[in-house]
Amino acid sequence: MAHDFSLPEVTPPIHASVDGTDSGRLEISELTTLGDVISRRTIAHLQYEMMQAALDAPTYYRLDGGAWVATTNQELLDASTAVAMGLWSLGVRRGDLVAVMAESSQDWAICDAGALDIGAVVVSIYPTSTADATAYILQHSRARVLFIDNAEHWHRLGEVIPLPGLETVVVFDPTDMPAGDWISLETLTQRGLQLLSQQPELPAAARDAVQPDDVASLMYTSGTTGNPKGVPLTHEMLFSVIETIDGVLGLRAGDSGVVYLPMSHILQRVNLYVGRFVGMVGYFAPAITDLVPTCQAAHPRSVSGVPRVYEKIHAAITAGVAQAPPARQKLFARAIDIGVRRTRLIESGRRVPPTIALQHRLFEALVYAKLRAGIFGKNIEYATSGAAPISVELTEFFYAIGLPIYEGYGLTETSSPITLNLPEAHRIGSVGRALPGSEIKIGEDGEVLLRGPAVFDGYYDDPQATSAAMTEDGWFMSGDIGVLDADGYLTITDRKKSLIITAAGKNIAPAPIEQKLMQHPLIGQVVVHGDRRKYLTALFTLDPDGLRAWAASKGTPADPDAAASDAQVIAELESFVASVNGDLARFETIKQFRVLPTDFTVDNELLTPSMKIKRRAVEARFGSLLDEMYVDS
Repeated sequence: MAHDFSLPEVTPPIHASVDGTDSGRLEISELTTLGDVISRRTIAHLQYEMMQAALDAPTYYRLDGGAWVATTNQELLDASTAVAMGLWSLGVRRGDLVAVMAESSQDWAICDAGALDIGAVVVSIYPTSTADATAYILQHSRARVLFIDNAEHWHRLGEVIPLPGLETVVVFDPTDMPAGDWISLETLTQRGLQLLSQQPELPAAARDAVQPDDVASLMYTSGTTGNPKGVPLTHEMLFSVIETIDGVLGLRAGDSGVVYLPMSHILQRVNLYVGRFVGMVGYFAPAITDLVPTCQAAHPRSVSGVPRVYEKIHAAITAGVAQAPPARQKLFARAIDIGVRRTRLIESGRRVPPTIALQHRLFEALVYAKLRAGIFGKNIEYATSGAAPISVELTEFFYAIGLPIYEGYGLTETSSPITLNLPEAHRIGSVGRALPGSEIKIGEDGEVLLRGPAVFDGYYDDPQATSAAMTEDGWFMSGDIGVLDADGYLTITDRKKSLIITAAGKNIAPAPIEQKLMQHPLIGQVVVHGDRRKYLTALFTLDPDGLRAWAASKGTPADPDAAASDAQVIAELESFVASVNGDLARFETIKQFRVLPTDFTVDNELLTPSMKIKRRAVEARFGSLLDEMYVDS
């Protein structure tokens, strides 16, 4: 059965509005784009023509044998064209679906570019996805080709492959691959080069057939409940987001960026395309845990991340300080205190007293500059955060050390992002204002409603889910609860389905409480519970880095199994919870908690591939432990 992926073309106004008015307008005098270079608004033409414009320039770096090796635009163009022709030789045509389940890498980017170049639709699958989840996406999308990393992924999928309709599996690294129905990426590219020698005009003809309203990618939501849903994103939708981000952030050709988040996530995919549009140079981190050493090689001017990344960096900094001599600990604490006080004064529009300004200049030389350079490299100016709420306390910490984190908001359904704080227009605690061309309003029940040129108009092959996600007049119901202030800044308070209604009828958003609790270096993950209960309780997991540092200073077990029931650990957390409770309304306070010996992970099915906690799954798995905290109520 054929499927029409096309979405209606939208001509956006170049301003943001809130509730259909201009009260939230974000004026931008001119979008700084390279639009004159691009002959057509497709990702295929964008990538091809930007590579052609500077064939000898480096475009990517990868770590090979301990050294960073450059890939030029010419090399990238040759490789992606070979992949495009290789797919063509397999019978893949415009509108056919090609899936990728792999870690972020140069090979991922090359295969993405090759597939888009012939008008294929790229289906992105998280590399941590279970075999069942992968099989569901492959069957639901009707993907004809699947790219995977290596033998590990092959063995993981062994129980579900072969699948009806899946014709070819292509393996990036065939090392240790068993005999089977698969081909290597090298074999695919050799087939492509052979076809190219016979039909040299084919790549241009295939590329020119791609239209702006064709679907470029089918991305699946992570599915905290039920099966993931497919979101069709057209070339035009992605192009409009790329253009807007370039316009508001003022990125520069030659800037370096670090690719470390999963390319199966909309945030990293958009970042990659923005880099191509601007002419940036991308450094592929070998793994997400290699962000810091990769930044030391790349020296980016900005980084993009999710809150968990910044939480881990903060925890590592805190753990390191805890092992420093007492005098250095006091110096660091004083530096952060001065930085936070200065930040709060500036954010509130008040004057910074000379004494604080003088101390801040001193600490800039002694602490802040060294800390920033030691983590993100010598050129870092700012960071952005999205995909989940980031706490005010964490944001203030990074502002304090001279690294502002500009939080934004978006979903797969909005081609991400749709709001963003900016250097000249930001408000800590908010996710910024609507980006040019997009609109936001708040529904009667507090739900954030969205509309704009990059907002999708329905889920793939799922009319029921589409109907449930759209208002009658065409607004996308985000599922998030939020508020808009008088200046158009949006603050997300929680997910609609996560709201807790206690037995006393109190409505509580757990996310802000969880963010406060996660500020302790010992705490890794938090789930606040209490729906239809008399009071709130919580489940904690322990952060490995924070636990090691704390255990070393206290002489307690560093093993999570032992630490989860250690008296000193429990006493420390009891004291911290009590201090957090002091800042909460009485009905929001945590009355009891339990410490779990293991993390919530994708493998134990308590975390989605995009790192969101499956709250209902956690509550079901640990139901008896939660019930225990209410026995004596």
